[in-house]
Amino acid sequence: MTFYELSIIAALSATFAVGCVYFFLFWLYRQTYIGLWATFWLVHFLTQIFFRTPLPQIPTPVLIVIQLISIANNILLVYATSKFFGQKMTKSWYYWGIGLSLLSDIAIFFNASFAVKSLPSLAFIAYIYFWHGWMFIRHLDSKSWGKTVVGAAFIGMGLHTLDMPFLISVSWFAPWGFLISATLRFIISIGVLMLYVEKNFRDLVSKEQQYRLLAENAADTIYLYSLKPTHKLDYISPSISRLTGYSPDEYYESPGLLFSLIHPSDAFWIESLVNSPSSVSTSPLVMRLIRRDHTLIWVEQTTVPILDTDGLCISFEGIIRDISTRKMLEQDVSRLDRLNTVGQMAANVAHEIRNPLTTVKGYLQFFLKKPVFLGYHEHFSLLITELDRANLIIKEYLSLCQNKSRDLNLCQLNNIIQDIYPLIKAAANASSMEVYFSPEALPEIHLDEKEIRQLLLNLVRNGLEAMEPGGSVMIRTYVKNDEVVLEVQDHGAGIPPHILENIGKPFLTTKDTGTGLGLAVVYRITSDHQAKIQVVSGPLGTTFYIFFKNK
Repeated sequence: MTFYELSIIAALSATFAVGCVYFFLFWLYRQTYIGLWATFWLVHFLTQIFFRTPLPQIPTPVLIVIQLISIANNILLVYATSKFFGQKMTKSWYYWGIGLSLLSDIAIFFNASFAVKSLPSLAFIAYIYFWHGWMFIRHLDSKSWGKTVVGAAFIGMGLHTLDMPFLISVSWFAPWGFLISATLRFIISIGVLMLYVEKNFRDLVSKEQQYRLLAENAADTIYLYSLKPTHKLDYISPSISRLTGYSPDEYYESPGLLFSLIHPSDAFWIESLVNSPSSVSTSPLVMRLIRRDHTLIWVEQTTVPILDTDGLCISFEGIIRDISTRKMLEQDVSRLDRLNTVGQMAANVAHEIRNPLTTVKGYLQFFLKKPVFLGYHEHFSLLITELDRANLIIKEYLSLCQNKSRDLNLCQLNNIIQDIYPLIKAAANASSMEVYFSPEALPEIHLDEKEIRQLLLNLVRNGLEAMEPGGSVMIRTYVKNDEVVLEVQDHGAGIPPHILENIGKPFLTTKDTGTGLGLAVVYRITSDHQAKIQVVSGPLGTTFYIFFKNK
Protein backbone atom coordinates (compact mmCIF):
# COMPACT_ATOMS: atom_id res chain seq x y z
CA MET A 1 0.00 0.00 0.00
CA THR A 2 1.43 3.32 -1.06
CA PHE A 3 1.82 6.43 1.10
CA TYR A 4 -0.80 8.10 -1.12
CA GLU A 5 -3.34 5.38 -0.32
CA LEU A 6 -2.48 5.49 3.41
CA SER A 7 -3.09 9.24 3.47
CA ILE A 8 -6.50 8.77 1.84
CA ILE A 9 -7.43 6.00 4.31
CA ALA A 10 -6.36 8.21 7.22
CA ALA A 11 -8.47 11.10 5.92
CA LEU A 12 -11.50 8.83 5.37
CA SER A 13 -11.18 7.22 8.82
CA ALA A 14 -10.99 10.59 10.58
CA THR A 15 -13.98 11.92 8.65
CA PHE A 16 -16.03 8.78 9.33
CA ALA A 17 -15.20 8.83 13.05
CA VAL A 18 -16.20 12.48 13.34
CA GLY A 19 -19.49 11.80 11.49
CA CYS A 20 -20.31 8.96 13.89
CA VAL A 21 -19.67 11.20 16.89
CA TYR A 22 -22.01 13.89 15.52
CA PHE A 23 -24.75 11.37 14.73
CA PHE A 24 -24.47 10.05 18.29
CA LEU A 25 -24.81 13.59 19.67
CA PHE A 26 -27.83 14.20 17.46
CA TRP A 27 -29.44 11.03 18.78
CA LEU A 28 -28.84 12.27 22.34
CA TYR A 29 -29.84 15.96 22.07
CA ARG A 30 -32.03 16.16 18.92
CA GLN A 31 -30.55 19.55 17.99
CA THR A 32 -31.22 20.37 14.31
CA TYR A 33 -27.84 21.89 13.59
CA ILE A 34 -26.05 18.83 15.04
CA GLY A 35 -27.99 16.62 12.65
CA LEU A 36 -27.03 18.92 9.76
CA TRP A 37 -23.37 18.86 10.81
CA ALA A 38 -23.52 15.06 10.96
CA THR A 39 -25.04 14.99 7.45
CA PHE A 40 -22.27 17.30 6.20
CA TRP A 41 -19.55 15.00 7.50
CA LEU A 42 -21.28 11.90 6.09
CA VAL A 43 -21.58 13.45 2.61
CA HIS A 44 -18.00 14.72 2.86
CA PHE A 45 -16.90 11.17 3.68
CA LEU A 46 -18.70 9.77 0.62
CA THR A 47 -17.19 12.36 -1.73
CA GLN A 48 -13.70 11.67 -0.35
CA ILE A 49 -14.00 8.06 -1.49
CA PHE A 50 -13.52 9.29 -5.06
CA PHE A 51 -10.24 10.93 -4.06
CA ARG A 52 -8.54 7.53 -4.39
CA THR A 53 -8.42 8.49 -8.08
CA PRO A 54 -6.50 11.74 -8.72
CA LEU A 55 -9.03 14.49 -9.42
CA PRO A 56 -7.59 15.42 -12.88
CA GLN A 57 -8.18 11.81 -13.97
CA ILE A 58 -11.85 11.60 -12.84
CA PRO A 59 -14.33 11.48 -15.77
CA THR A 60 -16.06 14.78 -16.53
CA PRO A 61 -19.66 13.72 -15.62
CA VAL A 62 -18.50 12.29 -12.28
CA LEU A 63 -16.43 15.39 -11.60
CA ILE A 64 -19.48 17.63 -12.25
CA VAL A 65 -21.58 15.54 -9.82
CA ILE A 66 -18.84 15.67 -7.17
CA GLN A 67 -18.53 19.43 -7.65
CA LEU A 68 -22.31 20.02 -7.28
CA ILE A 69 -22.52 17.73 -4.25
CA SER A 70 -19.58 19.53 -2.61
CA ILE A 71 -21.14 22.97 -3.23
CA ALA A 72 -24.53 21.84 -1.85
CA ASN A 73 -22.90 20.12 1.11
CA ASN A 74 -20.93 23.25 2.08
CA ILE A 75 -24.08 25.39 1.78
CA LEU A 76 -25.65 22.89 4.18
CA LEU A 77 -22.70 23.51 6.51
CA VAL A 78 -23.36 27.27 6.35
CA TYR A 79 -27.03 26.70 7.15
CA ALA A 80 -26.18 24.46 10.14
CA THR A 81 -23.62 26.92 11.53
CA SER A 82 -26.06 29.83 11.09
CA LYS A 83 -28.57 27.94 13.24
CA PHE A 84 -25.83 27.28 15.80
CA PHE A 85 -25.17 31.03 16.05
CA GLY A 86 -28.89 31.83 16.06
CA GLN A 87 -28.71 33.75 12.76
CA LYS A 88 -30.71 33.53 9.55
CA MET A 89 -28.90 32.35 6.42
CA THR A 90 -29.18 34.86 3.56
CA LYS A 91 -30.18 33.81 0.02
CA SER A 92 -26.96 35.23 -1.41
CA TRP A 93 -25.22 31.99 -0.44
CA TYR A 94 -27.44 30.08 -2.86
CA TYR A 95 -26.95 32.61 -5.64
CA TRP A 96 -23.16 32.59 -5.33
CA GLY A 97 -23.06 28.80 -5.06
CA ILE A 98 -25.18 28.32 -8.21
CA GLY A 99 -23.28 31.02 -10.13
CA LEU A 100 -19.79 29.71 -9.38
CA SER A 101 -20.90 26.12 -10.04
CA LEU A 102 -22.07 27.21 -13.52
CA LEU A 103 -18.67 28.83 -14.16
CA SER A 104 -16.92 25.57 -13.28
CA ASP A 105 -19.36 23.59 -15.47
CA ILE A 106 -18.70 25.93 -18.41
CA ALA A 107 -14.96 25.47 -17.92
CA ILE A 108 -15.44 21.69 -17.84
CA PHE A 109 -17.59 21.84 -20.99
CA PHE A 110 -14.79 23.67 -22.85
CA ASN A 111 -12.23 21.18 -21.50
CA ALA A 112 -10.18 23.85 -19.73
CA SER A 113 -7.26 23.01 -17.48
CA PHE A 114 -8.01 21.49 -14.05
CA ALA A 115 -7.02 24.69 -12.26
CA VAL A 116 -9.52 26.73 -14.32
CA LYS A 117 -12.27 24.11 -13.97
CA SER A 118 -11.98 23.76 -10.19
CA LEU A 119 -11.05 27.30 -9.13
CA PRO A 120 -14.60 28.88 -9.06
CA SER A 121 -16.10 26.09 -6.94
CA LEU A 122 -13.06 25.79 -4.69
CA ALA A 123 -12.97 29.58 -4.21
CA PHE A 124 -16.59 29.45 -3.00
CA ILE A 125 -15.81 26.58 -0.61
CA ALA A 126 -12.71 28.43 0.63
CA TYR A 127 -14.82 31.54 1.30
CA ILE A 128 -17.22 29.39 3.32
CA TYR A 129 -14.28 28.21 5.45
CA PHE A 130 -13.04 31.81 5.87
CA TRP A 131 -16.56 32.86 6.91
CA HIS A 132 -16.65 30.07 9.51
CA GLY A 133 -13.28 31.16 10.88
CA TRP A 134 -14.49 34.75 11.21
CA MET A 135 -17.76 33.70 12.85
CA PHE A 136 -16.11 31.47 15.44
CA ILE A 137 -13.39 33.97 16.33
CA ARG A 138 -15.47 37.17 16.37
CA HIS A 139 -19.08 36.18 17.09
CA LEU A 140 -19.03 33.14 19.35
CA ASP A 141 -19.93 34.03 22.94
CA SER A 142 -17.08 32.15 24.56
CA LYS A 143 -14.05 33.18 26.61
CA SER A 144 -12.08 29.98 25.96
CA TRP A 145 -9.20 29.65 23.50
CA GLY A 146 -11.07 26.86 21.72
CA LYS A 147 -12.93 29.27 19.45
CA THR A 148 -9.62 30.75 18.25
CA VAL A 149 -8.24 27.28 17.47
CA VAL A 150 -11.39 26.31 15.55
CA GLY A 151 -11.44 29.64 13.71
CA ALA A 152 -7.78 29.31 12.77
CA ALA A 153 -8.38 25.73 11.56
CA PHE A 154 -11.24 26.92 9.33
CA ILE A 155 -9.05 29.66 7.89
CA GLY A 156 -6.32 27.06 7.33
CA MET A 157 -8.86 24.87 5.52
CA GLY A 158 -9.76 27.82 3.30
CA LEU A 159 -6.12 28.42 2.37
CA HIS A 160 -5.54 24.71 1.82
CA THR A 161 -8.62 24.57 -0.45
CA LEU A 162 -7.27 27.44 -2.56
CA ASP A 163 -3.88 25.74 -3.07
CA MET A 164 -5.51 22.52 -4.38
CA PRO A 165 -5.82 23.58 -8.07
CA PHE A 166 -2.12 24.43 -8.14
CA LEU A 167 -0.58 21.67 -6.00
CA ILE A 168 -2.81 18.72 -6.86
CA SER A 169 -0.52 17.80 -9.76
CA VAL A 170 2.60 17.76 -7.53
CA SER A 171 2.88 14.05 -6.83
CA TRP A 172 4.98 14.26 -3.66
CA PHE A 173 2.66 16.86 -2.06
CA ALA A 174 -0.67 15.12 -2.79
CA PRO A 175 -0.54 12.60 0.12
CA TRP A 176 0.63 15.35 2.48
CA GLY A 177 -2.25 17.48 1.27
CA PHE A 178 -4.71 14.77 2.27
CA LEU A 179 -3.07 14.43 5.68
CA ILE A 180 -3.15 18.23 6.23
CA SER A 181 -6.81 18.29 5.18
CA ALA A 182 -7.65 15.37 7.50
CA THR A 183 -5.82 17.00 10.41
CA LEU A 184 -7.55 20.35 9.94
CA ARG A 185 -10.96 18.70 9.64
CA PHE A 186 -10.29 16.63 12.75
CA ILE A 187 -9.31 19.78 14.69
CA ILE A 188 -12.43 21.56 13.43
CA SER A 189 -14.80 18.74 14.31
CA ILE A 190 -13.35 18.13 17.78
CA GLY A 191 -13.10 21.89 18.44
CA VAL A 192 -16.70 22.51 17.37
CA LEU A 193 -17.77 19.60 19.53
CA MET A 194 -16.01 21.09 22.55
CA LEU A 195 -17.49 24.53 21.87
CA TYR A 196 -20.93 22.97 21.57
CA VAL A 197 -20.52 21.25 24.94
CA GLU A 198 -19.31 24.54 26.44
CA LYS A 199 -22.27 26.42 24.95
CA ASN A 200 -24.71 23.83 26.28
CA PHE A 201 -23.09 24.05 29.70
CA ARG A 202 -23.43 27.86 29.71
CA ASP A 203 -27.06 27.60 28.58
CA LEU A 204 -27.71 25.03 31.27
CA VAL A 205 -26.17 27.24 33.96
CA SER A 206 -28.16 30.23 32.67
CA LYS A 207 -31.44 28.31 32.69
CA GLU A 208 -30.64 26.89 36.12
CA GLN A 209 -30.12 30.45 37.41
CA GLN A 210 -33.39 31.58 35.80
CA TYR A 211 -35.36 28.70 37.30
CA ARG A 212 -33.73 29.19 40.69
CA LEU A 213 -34.54 32.90 40.53
CA LEU A 214 -38.17 32.07 39.75
CA ALA A 215 -38.34 29.52 42.56
CA GLU A 216 -36.66 31.75 45.14
CA ASN A 217 -38.80 34.80 44.33
CA ALA A 218 -42.12 32.96 43.99
CA ALA A 219 -44.81 33.82 46.51
CA ASP A 220 -45.65 30.12 46.81
CA THR A 221 -43.26 27.70 48.52
CA ILE A 222 -41.67 25.09 46.25
CA TYR A 223 -39.97 22.01 47.67
CA LEU A 224 -38.52 18.63 46.62
CA TYR A 225 -38.76 15.70 49.03
CA SER A 226 -36.93 12.39 48.44
CA LEU A 227 -38.34 9.06 49.58
CA LYS A 228 -35.44 6.81 48.50
CA PRO A 229 -32.94 5.74 49.66
CA THR A 230 -33.92 7.77 52.75
CA HIS A 231 -36.54 10.39 53.48
CA LYS A 232 -34.98 13.85 53.17
CA LEU A 233 -35.73 17.35 51.98
CA ASP A 234 -33.62 18.13 48.90
CA TYR A 235 -34.82 21.70 48.29
CA ILE A 236 -37.21 24.27 49.73
CA SER A 237 -37.62 27.85 48.49
CA PRO A 238 -36.91 30.88 50.73
CA SER A 239 -40.61 31.88 50.78
CA ILE A 240 -41.08 29.20 53.47
CA SER A 241 -39.67 31.75 55.94
CA ARG A 242 -42.59 34.12 55.32
CA LEU A 243 -45.05 31.26 55.41
CA THR A 244 -44.02 29.49 58.63
CA GLY A 245 -41.37 31.66 60.32
CA TYR A 246 -38.66 28.98 59.95
CA SER A 247 -35.65 29.48 57.61
CA PRO A 248 -34.75 26.95 54.86
CA ASP A 249 -31.59 25.94 56.76
CA GLU A 250 -33.72 24.83 59.69
CA TYR A 251 -35.71 22.57 57.37
CA TYR A 252 -32.53 21.06 55.89
CA GLU A 253 -31.18 20.36 59.37
CA SER A 254 -34.48 18.79 60.44
CA PRO A 255 -36.24 17.17 57.42
CA GLY A 256 -39.29 16.30 59.51
CA LEU A 257 -39.88 19.90 60.58
CA LEU A 258 -42.17 20.71 57.65
CA PHE A 259 -44.53 17.83 58.41
CA SER A 260 -44.42 18.45 62.17
CA LEU A 261 -46.07 21.85 61.60
CA ILE A 262 -49.21 20.21 60.21
CA HIS A 263 -52.23 20.58 62.45
CA PRO A 264 -52.86 17.23 64.26
CA SER A 265 -56.34 16.98 62.73
CA ASP A 266 -54.82 17.17 59.22
CA ALA A 267 -51.80 14.91 59.84
CA PHE A 268 -53.43 11.95 58.09
CA TRP A 269 -53.14 13.81 54.76
CA ILE A 270 -49.34 13.96 55.07
CA GLU A 271 -49.15 10.32 56.13
CA SER A 272 -51.11 9.38 53.00
CA LEU A 273 -48.88 11.61 50.87
CA VAL A 274 -45.62 10.09 52.12
CA ASN A 275 -46.93 6.52 51.92
CA SER A 276 -48.58 6.87 48.50
CA PRO A 277 -47.74 10.15 46.70
CA SER A 278 -49.24 8.98 43.40
CA SER A 279 -52.71 8.41 44.84
CA VAL A 280 -52.83 11.71 46.77
CA SER A 281 -51.42 13.92 43.99
CA THR A 282 -54.64 13.87 41.94
CA SER A 283 -56.08 16.88 43.78
CA PRO A 284 -54.71 19.70 45.99
CA LEU A 285 -54.52 19.06 49.73
CA VAL A 286 -56.03 21.73 51.99
CA MET A 287 -54.67 21.70 55.53
CA ARG A 288 -53.66 23.89 58.45
CA LEU A 289 -50.10 24.81 59.47
CA ILE A 290 -48.95 26.02 62.87
CA ARG A 291 -46.46 28.87 62.44
CA ARG A 292 -43.50 29.58 64.65
CA ASP A 293 -45.51 32.25 66.50
CA HIS A 294 -48.23 29.59 67.11
CA THR A 295 -50.72 31.26 64.78
CA LEU A 296 -52.76 29.02 62.50
CA ILE A 297 -52.79 29.41 58.71
CA TRP A 298 -54.57 27.55 55.94
CA VAL A 299 -52.46 26.21 53.07
CA GLU A 300 -53.12 24.40 49.81
CA GLN A 301 -50.53 21.88 48.65
CA THR A 302 -50.16 20.47 45.14
CA THR A 303 -47.79 17.51 44.64
CA VAL A 304 -46.25 15.87 41.59
CA PRO A 305 -44.73 12.38 42.08
CA ILE A 306 -41.37 11.53 40.45
CA LEU A 307 -41.16 7.91 39.33
CA ASP A 308 -38.18 5.68 38.53
CA THR A 309 -37.93 3.33 35.55
CA ASP A 310 -39.94 0.68 37.42
CA GLY A 311 -42.81 3.09 38.04
CA LEU A 312 -42.06 3.42 41.76
CA CYS A 313 -42.24 6.85 43.39
CA ILE A 314 -38.77 7.92 44.55
CA SER A 315 -39.59 11.56 45.40
CA PHE A 316 -42.21 14.22 44.92
CA GLU A 317 -42.29 17.93 44.21
CA GLY A 318 -44.69 20.13 46.12
CA ILE A 319 -46.07 23.66 45.95
CA ILE A 320 -47.50 25.17 49.13
CA ARG A 321 -49.78 28.22 48.87
CA ASP A 322 -51.15 30.33 51.71
CA ILE A 323 -54.95 30.41 51.34
CA SER A 324 -55.79 31.89 54.75
CA THR A 325 -57.35 34.99 53.15
CA ARG A 326 -59.41 32.85 50.80
CA LYS A 327 -60.59 30.70 53.70
CA MET A 328 -61.62 33.79 55.67
CA LEU A 329 -63.58 35.05 52.67
CA GLU A 330 -65.26 31.67 52.26
CA GLN A 331 -66.22 31.69 55.93
CA ASP A 332 -67.52 35.27 55.64
CA VAL A 333 -69.59 34.35 52.59
CA SER A 334 -70.96 31.29 54.38
CA ARG A 335 -71.82 33.35 57.47
CA LEU A 336 -73.44 36.07 55.37
CA ASP A 337 -75.43 33.46 53.50
CA ARG A 338 -76.75 32.09 56.79
CA LEU A 339 -77.46 35.61 58.03
CA ASN A 340 -79.31 36.39 54.81
CA THR A 341 -81.50 33.33 55.29
CA VAL A 342 -82.19 34.25 58.91
CA GLY A 343 -82.83 37.88 57.89
CA GLN A 344 -85.41 36.85 55.31
CA MET A 345 -87.17 34.67 57.86
CA ALA A 346 -87.08 37.48 60.45
CA ALA A 347 -88.43 39.96 57.89
CA ASN A 348 -91.39 37.68 57.24
CA VAL A 349 -92.01 37.32 60.96
CA ALA A 350 -91.71 41.12 61.47
CA HIS A 351 -94.21 41.72 58.69
CA GLU A 352 -96.73 39.36 60.32
CA ILE A 353 -96.26 41.03 63.73
CA ARG A 354 -97.31 44.43 62.36
CA ASN A 355 -100.88 43.25 61.74
CA PRO A 356 -101.74 42.34 65.38
CA LEU A 357 -99.89 45.45 66.59
CA THR A 358 -102.15 47.60 64.40
CA THR A 359 -105.21 45.85 65.87
CA VAL A 360 -104.00 46.33 69.44
CA LYS A 361 -103.27 50.02 68.81
CA GLY A 362 -106.73 50.52 67.27
CA TYR A 363 -108.48 49.03 70.29
CA LEU A 364 -106.33 51.09 72.69
CA GLN A 365 -107.28 54.26 70.85
CA PHE A 366 -110.94 53.12 70.97
CA PHE A 367 -110.77 52.44 74.73
CA LEU A 368 -109.06 55.77 75.26
CA LYS A 369 -112.24 57.56 74.15
CA LYS A 370 -114.47 55.63 76.54
CA PRO A 371 -115.46 57.54 79.71
CA VAL A 372 -115.07 54.39 81.75
CA PHE A 373 -111.34 54.35 81.01
CA LEU A 374 -110.63 58.02 81.72
CA GLY A 375 -108.63 57.08 84.79
CA TYR A 376 -106.33 54.98 82.58
CA HIS A 377 -105.66 57.70 80.00
CA GLU A 378 -101.98 58.00 80.92
CA HIS A 379 -101.50 54.24 80.85
CA PHE A 380 -103.17 53.88 77.43
CA SER A 381 -101.08 56.76 76.04
CA LEU A 382 -97.89 55.02 77.22
CA LEU A 383 -99.01 51.74 75.62
CA ILE A 384 -99.75 53.50 72.31
CA THR A 385 -96.33 55.24 72.43
CA GLU A 386 -94.58 51.90 72.96
CA LEU A 387 -96.58 50.33 70.15
CA ASP A 388 -95.54 53.21 67.85
CA ARG A 389 -91.94 52.62 68.87
CA ALA A 390 -92.24 48.90 68.15
CA ASN A 391 -93.81 49.68 64.79
CA LEU A 392 -90.94 52.08 63.98
CA ILE A 393 -88.38 49.39 64.81
CA ILE A 394 -90.16 46.92 62.52
CA LYS A 395 -90.40 49.54 59.76
CA GLU A 396 -86.66 50.29 59.90
CA TYR A 397 -85.82 46.61 60.10
CA LEU A 398 -87.89 45.86 57.02
CA SER A 399 -86.26 48.80 55.22
CA LEU A 400 -82.87 47.30 56.02
CA CYS A 401 -83.84 43.81 54.87
CA GLN A 402 -85.54 44.85 51.65
CA ASN A 403 -83.63 43.98 48.48
CA LYS A 404 -85.70 45.91 45.98
CA SER A 405 -84.36 47.19 42.68
CA ARG A 406 -83.16 50.77 42.62
CA ASP A 407 -84.87 53.37 40.45
CA LEU A 408 -81.81 55.44 39.50
CA ASN A 409 -82.41 58.54 37.42
CA LEU A 410 -80.45 61.68 36.63
CA CYS A 411 -81.32 63.99 39.51
CA GLN A 412 -80.18 67.20 41.10
CA LEU A 413 -79.19 66.44 44.72
CA ASN A 414 -79.89 70.02 45.81
CA ASN A 415 -83.49 69.77 44.57
CA ILE A 416 -84.10 66.60 46.59
CA ILE A 417 -82.78 68.29 49.73
CA GLN A 418 -84.85 71.45 49.07
CA ASP A 419 -88.02 69.36 48.77
CA ILE A 420 -87.49 67.68 52.14
CA TYR A 421 -85.89 70.67 53.89
CA PRO A 422 -89.16 72.11 55.37
CA LEU A 423 -89.93 68.76 57.01
CA ILE A 424 -86.40 68.52 58.44
CA LYS A 425 -86.49 72.09 59.72
CA ALA A 426 -89.89 71.55 61.39
CA ALA A 427 -88.57 68.47 63.20
CA ALA A 428 -85.54 70.45 64.40
CA ASN A 429 -87.63 73.41 65.60
CA ALA A 430 -89.88 71.05 67.56
CA SER A 431 -86.78 70.06 69.56
CA SER A 432 -85.55 73.70 69.92
CA MET A 433 -82.75 73.10 67.40
CA GLU A 434 -81.85 74.42 63.96
CA VAL A 435 -81.00 72.90 60.57
CA TYR A 436 -79.08 74.92 57.97
CA PHE A 437 -78.54 74.10 54.30
CA SER A 438 -75.59 75.48 52.31
CA PRO A 439 -75.76 74.27 48.67
CA GLU A 440 -73.26 74.79 45.86
CA ALA A 441 -73.75 74.28 42.13
CA LEU A 442 -73.84 70.52 41.38
CA PRO A 443 -74.03 68.41 38.25
CA GLU A 444 -76.86 65.93 37.81
CA ILE A 445 -76.06 62.41 38.99
CA HIS A 446 -77.91 59.09 39.07
CA LEU A 447 -79.93 58.82 42.28
CA ASP A 448 -83.00 57.10 43.71
CA GLU A 449 -84.94 60.05 45.12
CA LYS A 450 -86.88 58.08 47.74
CA GLU A 451 -83.73 56.41 49.01
CA ILE A 452 -81.79 59.69 49.21
CA ARG A 453 -84.68 61.27 51.19
CA GLN A 454 -84.53 58.34 53.62
CA LEU A 455 -80.73 58.65 53.89
CA LEU A 456 -80.93 62.39 54.61
CA LEU A 457 -83.75 62.00 57.15
CA ASN A 458 -81.78 59.32 59.03
CA LEU A 459 -78.58 61.38 59.10
CA VAL A 460 -80.33 64.57 60.26
CA ARG A 461 -82.42 62.73 62.86
CA ASN A 462 -79.27 61.01 64.12
CA GLY A 463 -77.58 64.43 64.47
CA LEU A 464 -80.54 66.01 66.25
CA GLU A 465 -80.76 63.15 68.72
CA ALA A 466 -77.04 63.52 69.50
CA MET A 467 -77.39 67.21 70.59
CA GLU A 468 -78.91 69.14 73.43
CA PRO A 469 -81.57 71.85 72.76
CA GLY A 470 -80.03 74.88 71.07
CA GLY A 471 -77.74 72.85 68.82
CA SER A 472 -77.67 72.94 65.04
CA VAL A 473 -77.15 70.62 62.09
CA MET A 474 -75.42 71.87 58.91
CA ILE A 475 -76.11 70.29 55.51
CA ARG A 476 -73.66 71.11 52.74
CA THR A 477 -73.30 69.97 49.13
CA TYR A 478 -70.33 70.60 46.86
CA VAL A 479 -68.03 69.01 44.25
CA LYS A 480 -64.61 67.70 45.24
CA ASN A 481 -62.19 65.67 43.10
CA ASP A 482 -64.89 65.13 40.48
CA GLU A 483 -67.26 63.67 43.10
CA VAL A 484 -70.51 65.11 44.44
CA VAL A 485 -70.28 65.38 48.24
CA LEU A 486 -73.16 65.44 50.72
CA GLU A 487 -71.97 66.61 54.15
CA VAL A 488 -74.09 66.45 57.33
CA GLN A 489 -72.50 67.95 60.45
CA ASP A 490 -73.81 68.08 64.01
CA HIS A 491 -72.37 69.64 67.19
CA GLY A 492 -72.96 66.80 69.58
CA ALA A 493 -70.56 65.04 71.95
CA GLY A 494 -69.13 62.81 69.23
CA ILE A 495 -69.12 59.04 68.74
CA PRO A 496 -67.03 56.86 71.12
CA PRO A 497 -64.06 55.15 69.37
CA HIS A 498 -65.31 51.60 70.03
CA ILE A 499 -68.65 52.51 68.41
CA LEU A 500 -66.99 54.38 65.54
CA GLU A 501 -65.04 51.24 64.58
CA ASN A 502 -68.27 49.27 64.09
CA ILE A 503 -70.51 52.08 62.87
CA GLY A 504 -73.04 51.02 60.27
CA LYS A 505 -73.63 47.58 61.78
CA PRO A 506 -77.28 46.79 62.57
CA PHE A 507 -78.55 47.19 66.16
CA LEU A 508 -75.48 49.20 67.22
CA THR A 509 -76.56 52.31 69.16
CA THR A 510 -75.55 54.54 72.09
CA LYS A 511 -79.04 55.94 72.69
CA ASP A 512 -81.42 54.50 75.27
CA THR A 513 -84.35 54.63 72.85
CA GLY A 514 -82.40 53.97 69.64
CA THR A 515 -82.93 50.99 67.40
CA GLY A 516 -79.45 50.85 65.91
CA LEU A 517 -80.92 50.55 62.42
CA GLY A 518 -80.86 54.16 61.17
CA LEU A 519 -77.19 54.27 60.19
CA ALA A 520 -77.36 50.68 58.92
CA VAL A 521 -79.98 51.89 56.42
CA VAL A 522 -77.72 54.84 55.52
CA TYR A 523 -74.83 52.49 54.78
CA ARG A 524 -77.06 50.21 52.71
CA ILE A 525 -78.39 53.10 50.61
CA THR A 526 -74.83 54.40 50.15
CA SER A 527 -73.67 50.98 48.97
CA ASP A 528 -76.62 50.65 46.58
CA HIS A 529 -75.59 53.94 44.94
CA GLN A 530 -71.96 52.74 44.68
CA ALA A 531 -71.00 55.74 46.80
CA LYS A 532 -68.49 56.04 49.64
CA ILE A 533 -69.14 57.13 53.21
CA GLN A 534 -66.66 58.72 55.59
CA VAL A 535 -67.23 59.61 59.26
CA VAL A 536 -65.16 62.15 61.22
CA SER A 537 -66.05 62.43 64.91
CA GLY A 538 -64.64 64.30 67.88
CA PRO A 539 -65.64 66.13 71.09
CA LEU A 540 -67.07 69.03 69.04
CA GLY A 541 -69.36 66.92 66.91
CA THR A 542 -69.65 64.39 64.09
CA THR A 543 -69.59 64.91 60.33
CA PHE A 544 -70.83 62.38 57.74
CA TYR A 545 -69.47 62.67 54.17
CA ILE A 546 -71.21 60.82 51.32
CA PHE A 547 -69.21 60.79 48.06
CA PHE A 548 -71.30 60.13 44.94
CA LYS A 549 -69.68 59.33 41.59
CA ASN A 550 -70.10 62.09 39.04
CA LYS A 551 -71.25 60.09 36.02
